[in-house]
Amino acid sequence: MKNLIQLDHNKSYTEDGLLFIDGKSYNFDGTITIFKTENQYKEENSGIEFAQTHFDDKLGYIEDTHTFIIGGNIDDLHDQFHYSDDMDSDGFEELIRVLSEIATKPFKIATVSWEESGIGVYYIEYGKTFQSVRLDFDDWEETALFKEVAKENKFDINSDDFYDDDHENGSSPCQQVCDKLYNQLLSEPELLAPDWF
Repeated sequence: MKNLIQLDHNKSYTEDGLLFIDGKSYNFDGTITIFKTENQYKEENSGIEFAQTHFDDKLGYIEDTHTFIIGGNIDDLHDQFHYSDDMDSDGFEELIRVLSEIATKPFKIATVSWEESGIGVYYIEYGKTFQSVRLDFDDWEETALFKEVAKENKFDINSDDFYDDDHENGSSPCQQVCDKLYNQLLSEPELLAPDWF
């Protein structure tokens, strides 16, 4: 299952609104939804196996199963981490790295993020090693999918005006392709996954 991290029962718990991970407390200040049981999660969302595409919140934690959940869209989450005085971890990737240290099973995460630095998609895998990459617009342009979306919309990526603003549509052809790709990634966040994912 994607976007779920099974944590060591002895090293993860909540207390007074804080999540404790391996003895350290993390104050997510409203960015994480706590569920007492997996049944409570299912009543408020779909089945846990669909967390990647059907969990509307950014982060969640199920207390009875010690499961950490990452939504398929974590817009602005990295920026919230960056500006929070209470966060011990510096950003989303660092949080997942911390969680990997007490994970009881391998996991994979694919999630879209629109941050101050722009729109990107994270791919993280943890098994024997920890691998992570964030692909932003510049990276998207090199993919076959970007070229395919451009072709479907009759844009020539080699034309001189591909990056120029189109006054009729309000944005450049390149930006329009990125927007369409972003909307596809929201429902299928694994579309641009690297080979190792």
